[in-house]
Parts: sequence; structure tokens; C-alpha cells
Amino acid sequence: MKTRAQIVFEKARIRIDRINLDREATVPDLFAQVKEVVVIASSSRGGSSIFTEILRHSPELLHFKGEINPFLALAGLGYPHSGRPDDLLTASDAAPHNAKKLARLEQEMALDVGTNGEIDLNDQRLLARFKDDLHWRLAVQWPEINLDRDFLFSEITATFNELHKEHAWSKGSFPDHQLFHILLLRNLRRRYKTINPYYYDLRPDLLKKYCPDATEDYNSPSCCIIEEPPFVPIVPRRYITRQMAQTMPLIFKTPSNVYRLPFLKKIFPKARLKILHLTRNPADSINGLVDGWRHYGFFSHNMFQKLNIPGYSDISPDCGKNWWKYDLPPGWQEWTERPLEYVCGYQWRAAHREILAYLEQNQTDCLRIKFEEVIGPTATRQKVFSQISSWLGITDREIIKAAISEDLPPVMATTTLPPRKRRWFKKAALIRPVLTDPGLGILATAKKLGYTLNEEIG
Repeated sequence: MKTRAQIVFEKARIRIDRINLDREATVPDLFAQVKEVVVIASSSRGGSSIFTEILRHSPELLHFKGEINPFLALAGLGYPHSGRPDDLLTASDAAPHNAKKLARLEQEMALDVGTNGEIDLNDQRLLARFKDDLHWRLAVQWPEINLDRDFLFSEITATFNELHKEHAWSKGSFPDHQLFHILLLRNLRRRYKTINPYYYDLRPDLLKKYCPDATEDYNSPSCCIIEEPPFVPIVPRRYITRQMAQTMPLIFKTPSNVYRLPFLKKIFPKARLKILHLTRNPADSINGLVDGWRHYGFFSHNMFQKLNIPGYSDISPDCGKNWWKYDLPPGWQEWTERPLEYVCGYQWRAAHREILAYLEQNQTDCLRIKFEEVIGPTATRQKVFSQISSWLGITDREIIKAAISEDLPPVMATTTLPPRKRRWFKKAALIRPVLTDPGLGILATAKKLGYTLNEEIG
């Protein structure tokens, strides 16, 4: 008998199939056209969201609007639909026996890919694309809601009208994606009460001002997760051309892609695969992971009462028995009854060991960057993003301007504060034993990445 989650997923996928009929892919054969793939390889809570947000300021790079996990889920290539017990995908998963799944994956990627640049929503084709993209995005975020297309589009129009009248937006402009989304969600909640804006990556001040009746909910937004919360508030992006696909690097950001590197290389047969290995002090990453597991977001996989993780399952019994958070490394089954801080240490170690193993076995152009430099002093940020721009083969003006901004956005964060070093000291008693556990081997992995923690861990 099918579970409720399976039934919800199947119904949602049928609705998304219909939505895709209204969407346009300007380069439908994306796999064959892309000549350069750049994977930002990191652990979860390693800073990849902030880092990628800075890169998005360049008009010379291709991006998806969010992570690729929803594409994999819809294509049947994500856990549990892939038939694998974890997030791993190998070159064999890109073989002909998966042709139908690969075609669906290519379709979803081709419909979503875009690039940064000046946009004018007076262009009716661009506006129509944005509306259809919003429809798709809401469908993967709220798979249990059959969102009425006409109602959605009328509320999008009403939201723009309000922004023009009350917030002095000029016609065709899109200066503040956060404000647009909070107003749209407020309007949608009038009919669909279960849409909760707290599951979105939105500023707390906007949430309190425009949706005062909404509250934080530490349960999963659905029994079936297609896009993991915090949900992405998307922006309109330019269509790409075939020439763009052939000449611009395509950026992949999803942390769980570290378990899919051979697969990504295989599905883009004409592309050069490059890896930007983004590292972060394991103590800070583990601290962020612990916070995230206890946060009202980051639900990834429903394990149906299989979890008994001290520090998580006992604190949040409604979701803590069911919901695994973040990436699902091979061997996760051995960690379902381990203390939360050790699960987080395992997730950090597994991700970086996977990256290091791939680099040892494959001749790959790799640039290793420390997240501490990304959020370091202005001169350090300028230097590191100049280096990254040179490695990517792009001009550096836009991303350096974004990188040296005084306000680095806490994207996908569990706090409204900008990232800072050594926040983990508040949990030192919890995290220090994880760092020094010889069975986990975190210090040995950290040393390979250029981190010496002897002074910090005392």
C-alpha cells in the first residue's frame, strides 16, 4: 500500500507536468550544449548559500534559481525514488536504462536555468515566464496544495499593483524580491491558509509586519518534501541563448552534489567539470548543522519513525522521529541513534572526504577557498573574489562589489546575524568531544583542508 507521502508526491508531479506545458526552455538540449560545469563542493552549513549569492551578481555565469534537489526528485533520481539508499549518484545512474529519468531531469534544468542582468517586466514574455516559474516553485514548495492558476496570476498582478502604488516601484522593475514575496504570500494566505511564510528565506521584520498572524512551525510543511525549506524566493531572470550555454560556466551549488560528482560529469558529455572546493572550520560548520537540525527548516527526507537521535528526536518528537535534515551520506543508517552533534560531525566529515576522494581519483581543475576568507576583512574578500573570477574566466567587477558589501546576507541561515567566526564557542562543551573523537577523524580531515584547531579546542 502506498504511503500518504507517495500519494501526495504522485499528485504533485502530475500538477507540475501540467505547469511545465506553459513554460518555455530556450535551450532544451541543455546537457549537450553546456561546455563548462562548476560545482561548488562543500558540506552543508559550509557557507555555500552566501557564496553563491555573491556569484549571482555576475551576468557571465549561468545559475538555477535554487538547489537541484527538486529536479532530481521529480525525475526519480533523488532519494527514495532513485532506488539508492542515500544521496549517492554515480556515472552508472546516467546510463541508458535511466533515459526517461534523465530526460525529465534535463527538462527541469532547461526550464529553470538563467543568468543575472537587467530585466524589464514590461516585456510580456519575460513577465509570463516569471509567473509560470512562480507557479512551478509554489507547487514544489507546497505539494499538498492544488494552487489555482488563475487565482495565483491575479494575485501576482495585484501584488505588482500594490508595489507600484504603495512602494513606488517603477513599471517593469523588480528591486526587492523579499518584499515582493512577502506581499504575494500574504495575499495567497487569504485562500490557502496552510501557506506559511516562515518556511521561506525572508527577513523577520517583513514577516512580522506583513504576516503578523503567521507563526513559526517546527513541523514539516508537508509529509512529502520536494523543495527543502527554507524555500527560495525567486527573482525574474533573463532567458539564456544557445551561445550562453556554450560559453558561460553553469554553477551547481547544492551541498549533496558532493555525492553526485561522477553523475554530473556524465550527464554533461561535452562539458569540462571544475570544482570549487569551499571549506569551513569544522567546528563552525558542525555548530551550524546542530542549529539547523533544531530549526524550523531544512527537512530533507522522511524516515517514517526510524530516527532516535538524542538532542533532536527527544527535543522535537513530532518531527524528530521522522525527518532527516540536510544531505544523506552513504552509511547514514548507522547514525540514526547517535547524539545529534556526532551526526553533524559525520555529515561534515563525509562531505569533505567524498570531495577529497574524487579529486584523488580524477584529474580535475579544483580551486580551494576557505569560507573564512569569503567573510573576512574587505581586502581579503576583494583578493579572494578576484582570484575566483580569474579562475572562472569572468570579469570581477560585479562580484567584488557584492563581496565587499557591508551587509553579507544571512541566506539559508538559522539566525538574522551575519556569519562570524567561532560562534561555536557557545557550544564548546558539546562540540569539542566531536572534534577530538578519534573514530570520527575530523581533525585529520580538517588538517588536509588547512585547518589546525589545536589552540581552539584546547
